Amino acid sequence: MRAGIYLRQSLDVAEGIERQRDRCAAMVHARGWEVEKEYRDNDTSASKARGRSTGWAQMLADASDGVIDVAVAVNLDRLLRTQTDLSSLIATGVAVTTLEGELDLTSASGEMQASVLTAMARFEVRRKSERQIRANESRARSGKWVGGRRPFGFEADGITVREPEADAVREGFRDLLLGTSLAAIARRWNQQGFVTGQARQARSGHAGEPSPWRADAVRAVLMNPRYAGRVRYKGETLSAPARWPALVDAATFEAVQAVLQNPARRSAGRAPTHLLTGIALCGVCGATAHAGGNARQGVRAYRCSASSGHFARRAEPVEEYVTAVILARLAREDARELLQRSPGVDTEGMRLEAVGVRARLDALAVDFADGTLTASQLRAATERLRTRLNELETRLADAGRVDVLGDVVGAPDVAAAWASLTLDRRRAIIATLMTVTLHPPGRGTRTFRPETVGIDWAR
Repeated sequence: MRAGIYLRQSLDVAEGIERQRDRCAAMVHARGWEVEKEYRDNDTSASKARGRSTGWAQMLADASDGVIDVAVAVNLDRLLRTQTDLSSLIATGVAVTTLEGELDLTSASGEMQASVLTAMARFEVRRKSERQIRANESRARSGKWVGGRRPFGFEADGITVREPEADAVREGFRDLLLGTSLAAIARRWNQQGFVTGQARQARSGHAGEPSPWRADAVRAVLMNPRYAGRVRYKGETLSAPARWPALVDAATFEAVQAVLQNPARRSAGRAPTHLLTGIALCGVCGATAHAGGNARQGVRAYRCSASSGHFARRAEPVEEYVTAVILARLAREDARELLQRSPGVDTEGMRLEAVGVRARLDALAVDFADGTLTASQLRAATERLRTRLNELETRLADAGRVDVLGDVVGAPDVAAAWASLTLDRRRAIIATLMTVTLHPPGRGTRTFRPETVGIDWAR
């Protein structure tokens, strides 16, 4: 008899593949059979489906082709898990033997016996799964980690903070609010040698190796309430405080959610490539401006994100003007006053609220473009949000300036210092110090008119 030994290492069963093999092979040799082939499914739980690439599927194919005469396993639980498995095995006509005895699947009584044993095994699997689900829910609602892949920034216990991964997470939250793209954060984490906890697929040519960071993986981290000290279970954020420490405060986390959930973000990994995108405002409706090409190919232009009919401005002269104005301010002798903070002001909370308000303004523009809002509704909602944003910006006259201006103010050559900054940093400085409003240039106007670019300094 040509025997095919089926070996399955379940995630929840201690007996390993090699131990199963030794026991099955001993029985095969004791009966005078030959081990024709081995079929292995390693780290496969009893509830996981067995696809075409599994050892189980290969064994069925070989049994159907007459490669093996008998299927051997430690016990029926290792071999069969569902009635579908049993039907598939019966269809091959192969004999079945386990260390617990033989099953004659060619007879009605043998098939009934196998069916009952399979149903009992399935019952045990389901009952254990239900117990585990209840236990996991209880753990989650008490603020405990239910296990799984090691969270980035934490050790394998899910509780202990792992540095410097935790620092990278904190920087990721902060940088996103300063305008850094998800793709840029992913590149930096890869450059720093960090990897995700997810293994690469076989088609990548590096199967089993940790996957590098990509924009969608960074997004998943920044949207995970775990990092704000909250527990998420089956998509629900629970009220119980987590047993692990928060890496960011609640205000930072909520501000990042407002940015990432903003429908105006067309791509998870798209980085701002223009100085004033999402910062400059439309002088007609107050919506933010976005950049793109105009009728003349190759010429960048800013347009209102709510309506292309409100204005279209060539980007280059507008950016040159705004840059010249801000450099002139930074070069003044009193520029260090920009670094002063007002005492007793919750600058962090107000700054994060302002980020959320700007995201809601952008969302209004998308709703208007989709026809969800009428023009009057857009104006009313925009006015309300703009009023609140103006209040925040007035109170945030000093907010964030030490962080974003520290190495620019007082530099021997302010223009050179500005040129050395990343686009994200320049955008952050502009957003901190001024409100830029782009007005329609007027019909037939070909020359740049500075008065059509409104600049209001934060007070």
